[in-house]
Amino acid sequence: MRRLTPYEILLSIAVPRPNGSEACERTADFIADRMVELTPGVTVQEFFLRPYMPAMVGLFMLVAAVACVLLVLRRRPWIALLIALLIPAVYLLEFEVNVPVVSRIAGRTGTNIIADFLPGGPIEEYITFSAHFDSKTELLDHQQRKPVHNFAPVAMVCLIVASVLGIVAGARERRSFRGRHPRLSASRSSRSRLYSPRARHSGADARAVIRARRIAVLLGIVGVAGLFMLTFVFAGGLFMPIEKQSPGARDDGSAVALLLSMADKLARGSAASGGPALEHTAVRLVFFGGEEVNMQGSTAYASSEIAKAGGFNKGIVVNCELLGGDEPYAYWESSGTFLSKFPSSEKAIELYQSALSSLGLAPAVAAGSIFDDSGPMLAAGFQAVTVGNSDPERPDSYHNAGDGVGNVRPERLNEFERVLFAMASALDGRGR
Repeated sequence: MRRLTPYEILLSIAVPRPNGSEACERTADFIADRMVELTPGVTVQEFFLRPYMPAMVGLFMLVAAVACVLLVLRRRPWIALLIALLIPAVYLLEFEVNVPVVSRIAGRTGTNIIADFLPGGPIEEYITFSAHFDSKTELLDHQQRKPVHNFAPVAMVCLIVASVLGIVAGARERRSFRGRHPRLSASRSSRSRLYSPRARHSGADARAVIRARRIAVLLGIVGVAGLFMLTFVFAGGLFMPIEKQSPGARDDGSAVALLLSMADKLARGSAASGGPALEHTAVRLVFFGGEEVNMQGSTAYASSEIAKAGGFNKGIVVNCELLGGDEPYAYWESSGTFLSKFPSSEKAIELYQSALSSLGLAPAVAAGSIFDDSGPMLAAGFQAVTVGNSDPERPDSYHNAGDGVGNVRPERLNEFERVLFAMASALDGRGR
């Protein structure tokens, strides 16, 4: 029977696959079933998936921001401050630490599929290739939403400062009131304010209090506006009709299709199949779920015993993103969030560049930083790098209906398969 090419496999999976959808679960089942046919070394790892995590966190922050401004207006600034401080705390717990706080609601079981292909001889080298099978649709693409993400911390600070100004204004108002009314009745106090120097000073205090409250409200509105835009970015794609959702062809269907094609060749284990006949190198293929919702699948994998099983934690991890385009071969120099970026493995980059050179291809370009599945792996101490096709000078647009199979060149996928096999073969040569 004729084996399908990576592009032909891609045609069958390039449909919208958002986390929590039936399409995403069908894709996971398809991958798992295919791996079971090819190797006995298959593990399906289950983890707690929060498919609507970004939207739920965004909605929580927006509601909290509105409540903060209303409390400042109602002169409850201490409560407003507590809520304002809670917003970045929840954000950091959810996005930086991956601890479910508000996103636990509507959670379900997610899956990673791990398939091991062992060599004929004793294992001396290990390499892991990974990709994610979920997709995502957003109203703004990677470049358009950057200003919104960058402004979010400013919006949070605005709410905190607004609450503090409300506290200061309230304290000054109370101090002024006590100074004006030590023992006077309301009527005598009113008459004395017209003539005393203290009254003139208290009038300046009143103007300062009014000014502080106005600034606090203005900052609060800025904070609400910033978090509204962030919620719009996080949740807007959930309401897109199916025909306008991203089929996730290059992000990351092409990489999944490529790994499925590699699995077939690894299972046959001969040069005639188009893959390497590895003697001392064990290959692991990992298909991650939950990547598009804060790398939940790779975070679960990197912290599990499954990742260490068989010695694969000692080897190189090559995460694949955005394959099959016209852009040059690329690697990302680091992965992570704005608070915690982890540099890619120099050993993995060197192996990648060496494989390109062995095939007569141009060296890969450095594409900067990325927020992807290699981040949790690097944080856990793995020698990881993300590779793909990208032009940092002209970044493409993903997470929209434009990410279709028309953007994938079949011959580039075939070429990338040879690059990945060249990496495995180079390791195998070291083990001989």
